[in-house]
Amino acid sequence: LWIRSVMEETGSNITIDQLKEYVWKTLKSGKVVVVREKFPELYESEQQWLRAAQMLSGIDLDSGIRLKQAFVSLYMSLDFLSPGNLTNFLKTRMLDDTNKLSKCVQIARLYLEYDDAVNAEAFINKDSFLVTNSNQEVLNLQYKVCYVRILDLKRKFLEAALRYYGISQILSNAKLGTSKA
Repeated sequence: LWIRSVMEETGSNITIDQLKEYVWKTLKSGKVVVVREKFPELYESEQQWLRAAQMLSGIDLDSGIRLKQAFVSLYMSLDFLSPGNLTNFLKTRMLDDTNKLSKCVQIARLYLEYDDAVNAEAFINKDSFLVTNSNQEVLNLQYKVCYVRILDLKRKFLEAALRYYGISQILSNAKLGTSKA
């Protein structure tokens, strides 16, 4: 979706496959973070879970400075964004704890879609300490669902069942809370 809109805006005559190949080669060099965030949408639409997860997992979630430098590099090399977009991005793109946790959960979810519990667990555990400080109920629930799916894939069925039950109680209480209001 995003890639198609960029192609339409720039009037580019390249095909999606050519663009995918260019981006994949460029990403191997580790320079393009913004594309790493947007391009997985295309892979997800094609149900290429592993490629989408690999694309996102290449982002350095611990360094906002590198992220800004990578975006400037992308801007200079592809020249498809306006200076206003660049300024807005640089102001808002520093990764806070919620964004880091969100990215880790997203990457874990993609690996789980591919049935790769090992890599999913690595990303779920990476910033697990951030869940305790997060006040984002939906994100915390997504984290718990990913974690229980990992337990399930690792054949820890009793622990997974207990956690599934805990999640069902959270959802049940949320439904009761909204129906009373």
